[in-house]
Amino acid sequence: MIRTVIFDLGKVLVEFDPVNGMKKLGFSKEIREQFQRNIFSGLWEACDEKPIGNLEIRELFKKAVPGLEQEVDLLWDQITVVTKVYEYSHSWILDLKQRGYQVLILSNYGQQSFEANSKIYPFLADVDGMVISYQVEMMKPNPKIYQYLANQYQIQPKEAVFLDDRKENVDGAISCGFSGIVFQNYTQAREELEHLLAANPIITL
Repeated sequence: MIRTVIFDLGKVLVEFDPVNGMKKLGFSKEIREQFQRNIFSGLWEACDEKPIGNLEIRELFKKAVPGLEQEVDLLWDQITVVTKVYEYSHSWILDLKQRGYQVLILSNYGQQSFEANSKIYPFLADVDGMVISYQVEMMKPNPKIYQYLANQYQIQPKEAVFLDDRKENVDGAISCGFSGIVFQNYTQAREELEHLLAANPIITL
């Protein structure tokens, strides 16, 4: 029996495309490559693990790309440019909830980007709860974050499925007793989810 569906955010329910975002901001190819190499290839994710203030994260980025301080500030001033909600996301969540499933979010996300970007994610108002990495100072695929989610929302892992675009994160959930689906695209993921839900229906007494 599956009672709970847990979603990652980036590249599952929302787009994360810093290259396209930087193009919209008018960054040259050379600057985009510097940001991609020195910020979005590792530093960005490293900032997901704990709360980091606005001034502190700007300074971290500026140290990573010396001479591009104005571009760093422009990026953070308009950080929502790197993301958008996929068209299917809100209706997918609402459909699951209408069918009686608990819907949760489990995402690695940094404080400053989440506080800005979450304002343009209307579906968050309709989920039953969230665990965001910086808030709990743990990141997927650390087993502790899946255990925290289960304890926080009183989930039996065997009654929950987790969808994430990264196999290592899905494997982490599976190792903690959850079912898991590696998200490749909406059609594939929804078909796999529906097959799993049909095979493990909610039993009502």
